[in-house]
Amino acid sequence: MRRDLRIVAVTMLLGAGWLAVEHGRVALADMSTFRVRDVEVRGARFIERDQVVTLLRLEPETSVWTDPIVWIERLERHPLILEADVSRRLPGGLVVTIRERRPVALAPAPALQPLDEHGVWLPVDPATYRLDLPIIASDRQRAPDARYAPGPVRALAAEVGRLMSADTAFLQRVSELSWEEDRSLRVRWTDPPVDFIMPPSTPVGRLREGLHALADAGARDPRNPPDEIDLRFADQVVVRRTPEQ
Repeated sequence: MRRDLRIVAVTMLLGAGWLAVEHGRVALADMSTFRVRDVEVRGARFIERDQVVTLLRLEPETSVWTDPIVWIERLERHPLILEADVSRRLPGGLVVTIRERRPVALAPAPALQPLDEHGVWLPVDPATYRLDLPIIASDRQRAPDARYAPGPVRALAAEVGRLMSADTAFLQRVSELSWEEDRSLRVRWTDPPVDFIMPPSTPVGRLREGLHALADAGARDPRNPPDEIDLRFADQVVVRRTPEQ
């Protein structure tokens, strides 16, 4: 019986404390001292500070004690923002920290437009930011107002994202990616000019075998370097050359 009374008493105290905190927060929110007057934005590269502030939809009477989840949800609806966090800097400031989506490739939309590894179209001008990214070759273009690229383009973007994490040095030489009829990848280098043909999700070790075969073939016949390095067949690398004229 006494134990039950103690539980009831503790529950009442906690409830009273919660009500006091909520009442205090409401009271603070009504004070002009805590109205938002300044917003600091961190982590932004492609999205402008003014855009971020606009997304918050602040009113003149908005308080820093507003539930930040409201602002976070508004921010994360923007295609460039992957994650967002909003914290208070009393008495009248907010600190907005964002993690932007990472452009990994360019694809026709119909003009070339960046997209991330999940196939989300990103409103970024490649020329303004000098994005040196591989091009996804596809006849599937962006549908009007679509957030995501078509399935085949999205799958290629995922391959670029995987290569970016697994083998940056290999990806840096890639100029273009496309699908073959058998659903293998054609990955084109420009320097040296050679195509790698490989299954999706080719492991790094297999790429190393292809690079070794390319180097060996180039050393054996420098005047006639390979055109293709084919990694589709288990336990072998097929090197193809255009016959010398």
